Amino acid sequence: MIDTTPEIEALLRERYAAMTGAQRALMALQMFETAQRIVISSLPPGLSEPERRRELCRRFYGEELARQAYPSRAGCVGPQGIERAEHHADEVIE
Repeated sequence: MIDTTPEIEALLRERYAAMTGAQRALMALQMFETAQRIVISSLPPGLSEPERRRELCRRFYGEELARQAYPSRAGCVGPQGIERAEHHADEVIE
């Protein structure tokens, strides 16, 4: 989907090109932190810290990496937790 006019697209490209590498890196970091906050806000309440970390990893990088990074099944949210998380996310959005 392209919803940006060519003129605005050119302006954005010009502005990004004028930024220093440090400014672009900071912007990317801020965007990643915002994405993390959104995911964390959608998780079911009451998860332990290891469960939150594993679920955050799973959402960003997939089940395979989450399983490797957090091999203990104790840190696994599981299908019921995912359903609770999706329901909680709907409540947060409303």
